Amino acid sequence: MPDSFSGTETVRKPSVFHRELRRIRAFQHLISRQVDHEDVVAHVRDDGQLSGRYIFMIVMSCAIATLGLLLSSPAVIIGAMLISPLMGPIMLFGFSLSELKLSFLRKSAVSLVVGVLSALLISILIVKLSPLTDPTPEIVARTRPNFFDLLVAVFSGLAGGYAVIHRKGETIVGVAIATALMPPLAVTGYGIAVGSLAVAGGAFFLFMTNLLAIALSVTVLSRIYGFGDEEAGGKRGYWRSALVVGVFAALSIPLGLALRDIAYEARATVTVRDTILSPFADERARLADLVVTFPREAPVEVVATVRARERVENAEAAIRDLLQERLGR
Repeated sequence: MPDSFSGTETVRKPSVFHRELRRIRAFQHLISRQVDHEDVVAHVRDDGQLSGRYIFMIVMSCAIATLGLLLSSPAVIIGAMLISPLMGPIMLFGFSLSELKLSFLRKSAVSLVVGVLSALLISILIVKLSPLTDPTPEIVARTRPNFFDLLVAVFSGLAGGYAVIHRKGETIVGVAIATALMPPLAVTGYGIAVGSLAVAGGAFFLFMTNLLAIALSVTVLSRIYGFGDEEAGGKRGYWRSALVVGVFAALSIPLGLALRDIAYEARATVTVRDTILSPFADERARLADLVVTFPREAPVEVVATVRARERVENAEAAIRDLLQERLGR
């Protein structure tokens, strides 16, 4: 019987990468079918626009947060978060990047700028009129952002995006988002009011870090649920992906360095505390007071009070030598 084939035919099997990519796309298609995209987009658009209610609630929330910061009262600060409306325009900002709609982006930007300016004005006014202007622990804690703050913002954004897409628990998640945004904004106003650029700059950097991380997390989650699929191809889709990755990378580097510095300072403080009593043989000697500061481009400064039964000669020099050896600076 004659052979009916004149040659051989090679069938290429899809690679492991392409098979996994198909599975991911199938899963994405499955979960996107469970969401009413038009209804979610309409809700986000309406909730993120500028309104009189939005401005009023921003001012009230920041006023309460500023008072809580001045009083160093976490309960009052949390109370301010319950009425903050910042979630709306941030969700709109995130969805605008997913849908690639300039009108959404413009509306969210206007809402955020007006809200930020209103919050700063009320915060500055309250601090100017307040007899209490000393920096409290609650204020200081929001002047040195680090990588953990970025993670808090990312998780808050993912929770917020999920709540908006599924239309469940938006109010509760909005509190978490406001917690990451309103206190730093109030501290920024405090720094401006007292004339401290270091405080204002650190707090505003934390605010912008959280704002961008939350919005971009919403963008990523909304893309997983199929929002903006019609715009996903071509150069616009690549530019959007590059934007998200680039911003996260740009934020991670300085915040990671800040976290490294904070970790070093914590370990160094423990080392100082363990070393300070070394020259005192008397077991009844105790450390009454300790302040350790880490100036940039300068030696570590240690101010300590040691209470002992007898004075030890040259104790200060001995402690300094031990600390230089153990701290390496």
